[in-house]
Amino acid sequence: MSESSTQSFVQLLERSGIIAEDRLKTELTALTENANGRSLEIDRLTRHLLDAGLITNWHLEKLLAGKYKGFFLGKYKLLGHLGTGGMSSVYLAEHRLSGQLRAIKVLPRKKVSDKSYLDRFYLEARAAASLDHPNVVRIYDICNEGDTHYMVMEYVQGQDLYEIVKAQGPLPFNKAVEYCAQAAEGLSHAHRRELVHRDIKPANLLLTNDGVVKILDLGLALVNQEDSESLTLLYNERVMGTADYLSPEQAVNSHNVDRRADIYSLGCTLYFLLTGHPPFPKGTLAQRIAMHQTQEPADVRESRADCPEPLVEICRHLMKKNVHERYQNCVDVKVELLGWLETGRQLGTGIVIGAAPEKQIRPAGLPTADSSESPFTIDTSASSTSSKSSGSDARLSSPGKSSDKSGAQPSPKSSSKKMATSGSFRSIRRKAPPKWVLPVVIIAMFLILVAVLYLASQLIQGAATPHPSPAPVNRSVVIV
Repeated sequence: MSESSTQSFVQLLERSGIIAEDRLKTELTALTENANGRSLEIDRLTRHLLDAGLITNWHLEKLLAGKYKGFFLGKYKLLGHLGTGGMSSVYLAEHRLSGQLRAIKVLPRKKVSDKSYLDRFYLEARAAASLDHPNVVRIYDICNEGDTHYMVMEYVQGQDLYEIVKAQGPLPFNKAVEYCAQAAEGLSHAHRRELVHRDIKPANLLLTNDGVVKILDLGLALVNQEDSESLTLLYNERVMGTADYLSPEQAVNSHNVDRRADIYSLGCTLYFLLTGHPPFPKGTLAQRIAMHQTQEPADVRESRADCPEPLVEICRHLMKKNVHERYQNCVDVKVELLGWLETGRQLGTGIVIGAAPEKQIRPAGLPTADSSESPFTIDTSASSTSSKSSGSDARLSSPGKSSDKSGAQPSPKSSSKKMATSGSFRSIRRKAPPKWVLPVVIIAMFLILVAVLYLASQLIQGAATPHPSPAPVNRSVVIV
């Protein structure tokens, strides 16, 4: 490259403000001295700045294209573009003072030009920002710079479950159940605050490098409030969600759904994790939506012959087309999944397909009486997974390999042994009886023994006692 090209690049870099002026001068001086009087080539300069972490490849691409604006948004320096969805673009950003990484979701300008849309966005964003749970991506702030409105979110390094399954194949049974149980925990937190996600799918469940599942993209969340309309309803967006994971009732009316729509979508997600494909993998968009309303998906065991029957039943009841026949809240879903994970079978009375009145889902806008959320911890091994930018997810690509193996599943003959010995499976054992059972049994047996001895003594005593002879009978006959 010519010296003029290097000078032009340096001028753009100075105008961009990406590197502090003093730091840039220091770096340029050091590079010039090391050049021994030779002109500083742009390739050497850019390579040095990249290696030092002063710019990113995204910065370099923009600068080489002659662009020097748009690298800052409020208190944040933008580092890269993570993805673009139908409702937003997401960027990786660094706080200018603390250096903390964040994901920033920017609304499209064509949407924010409508004040009613913008007002509703802030209402729903504030509701989503009220969520504080380890299984939900946090929203830290809602800001604007002029006519640029954006949301500051937690940045999570990881890979979504869709990418993992596509790269590795169907997940081991225990992993699929663990991940869906964590998602149910996060959904339960959102549901208790009257938020319905409406777009639960593998691509919106991000697995962190520490093995924690976080729910992404609450942009479609429905706020159940009697005194305000839904943002999607105002703009006549009739069908919200993704066809492969869409509940039957949501396809009819996206605005008149409750938490059970998320439960159906979570069932479709579990189906995908177990089989490697959605419940209805073929057909047009309209055909797949219709299948969710009228047809039953193929049995999981057609794709995964060794899938345990209790797990197949859990998946089937999550996807019941009648909302009253599904699990009625995510607390029940979590309990059922963790119960299977602990014992390899369903616990208690089995699948809940018509919850008691206190667990029933009430119409939108009415208070709920959901069960209190119990602490949720799952022992998962950390997996270093790569991340690939897609959609509007808050993640950044980073090469790596998952520690999960998705190859051939254990044969039926050896599955029980592997379940008990392999580190990737939980040991299956029956629960020990309560401590009070043995004393009660002993006391009961003692009482029975005493009763038997008493009855025997009474019989013996009765047999030994002489009985008096009967009085003689006067058999004389009086003849008149």
